Amino acid sequence: MMFRTISTAIMAGLVAGLCLFLVQRWTVLPLIRAAETYERARSVPSGPHSDSAFEKEPMRSVSTLLGDMFVAIGFGLILTGIYALSGKYGWFYGLLWGAAGFATFQLGPALVVAPAAPGMEVAALLLRQTGWLVAACSTGIGLALMVIFKGATRLIGVPFLLLPAVVFRGLLPIASATTSLPPLAALDHLFMVRALGSALLFWIVLGTISGYLFAKAENAAAAAHGFGG
Repeated sequence: MMFRTISTAIMAGLVAGLCLFLVQRWTVLPLIRAAETYERARSVPSGPHSDSAFEKEPMRSVSTLLGDMFVAIGFGLILTGIYALSGKYGWFYGLLWGAAGFATFQLGPALVVAPAAPGMEVAALLLRQTGWLVAACSTGIGLALMVIFKGATRLIGVPFLLLPAVVFRGLLPIASATTSLPPLAALDHLFMVRALGSALLFWIVLGTISGYLFAKAENAAAAAHGFGG
């Protein structure tokens, strides 16, 4: 079981990570480069500047690709663990769990800490990290309660979905990204849309492929066990 879980996560993660890299390279990366151009244009050099080797091609692309794949494998392990524990797998359940992963790790946190392009003036890093963590945990708990409970009791999970926005948008507001440059502000809005869109595609691919591969491995193991028995 453990070998099937790990191998499924690795295969699905490699495919989903590659898809994410290709989509971001086409949709998100041009916006990042444009934002970096605006940022450099308005910054005042304070001394000698030395670029890191990872900021130049091809190392930038290689490190991004490897990072996407490792992250995808990690999330794939979470999904395959859910398949094993719940007993619900296959491409359709994988699609549903992938959508839940997107809501938990991307959409929910984005309602509190939206993705921001380079050069945007945002809240302090610690506050943004705290907001992201609280939003992800609260969204995950809310969705889990809505899945576990039946009927009207599912509404118990709704407050957990709304709590992060109430806290970090009302009681402890995290300022939205701002800038004095209109072109960069428009670019930032497009960046947020494309970043969330690429994340949604990533989770759909990861969930569908991991669910399909897990079901295929389970069916093969069951057939082998029946043949051996």
